[in-house]
Amino acid sequence: MRRLCLALALSLVGALLVPPGAATADGVISSFSVSPDSVRDGASSQGTVTLAFPEGTDTTVLIFSGDTAVATVPATATIPAGAIGVTFPIATNAAAPPTIVQLTAWVGNTPRSANLSVNAATPPGPSLSSVSFVPTTIVGGQNATGTVRFTGAMTQGAVVQLSTGNPAIAQVPAETVVSAGQSSGTFNLSTSAVTAPTTITVTARWFSVTRTATVTVTPGTPPPADTVRITRATWKSGLLRIEATSTNVNAILSVYSSAGNFMFTLTNNGGGRYSDQRGFITNPQQIAVRSNFGGSAGATIKT
Repeated sequence: MRRLCLALALSLVGALLVPPGAATADGVISSFSVSPDSVRDGASSQGTVTLAFPEGTDTTVLIFSGDTAVATVPATATIPAGAIGVTFPIATNAAAPPTIVQLTAWVGNTPRSANLSVNAATPPGPSLSSVSFVPTTIVGGQNATGTVRFTGAMTQGAVVQLSTGNPAIAQVPAETVVSAGQSSGTFNLSTSAVTAPTTITVTARWFSVTRTATVTVTPGTPPPADTVRITRATWKSGLLRIEATSTNVNAILSVYSSAGNFMFTLTNNGGGRYSDQRGFITNPQQIAVRSNFGGSAGATIKT
């Protein structure tokens, strides 16, 4: 009898010590994102699933759409052994009413969800009026500053989706943000070398409103970088204040930590002067200010 009880006890302990097979074999999702997260007129989007760490075998991701009449996804996607992520297409219905669809990616016993806004109604109030660039003709390898403008200040801000007609030559971020209370926002356009002058169309889309602009990329040697100077870098009582200048009045100046992590973009005050202030609990100690036209400068934070 004692031997039987001991055998049963050992079996029970052994069962409790075996980890869930699916969770161990299939890894863990660290993130699931959709870009762009708002589309209309039948435009497609793309989902990206990222694991917490690469697996030694292929990982199957189960994918679900909360409304297949509005947005459809493949049933599965495979993350190859040794890789950390996979992307998959998302198709949408141009005739669907404004709908927010919840998409779910599932690996093992770990689900992650993201929302996709399809055919969202254009909000009342100010509207996207233009997208423009300075300069409009650039040498391949040079950057340009893009600006999206609205007809008035955006009460709650706005997210504008961006794309180029030839991403192999001209690249823009997937979207740019116009802050609340502002009527415009800037973004960087980067280019690659070309062997002949090439005109690229850049499209800015905000809900149902689309605006375009062209940039001509030419062969040649890019101009020298602008000169950036930090005129103030202070931290006091949790408030970081940065002021800087650039010899290029159209530059976008961004602040980075000593580790190279992006912190925030300075406001262009005109005439090559830039400034901003943000709350930081701890003193960053060291910062760098970098321009999209190649210039940079570093500073030790004063208290």
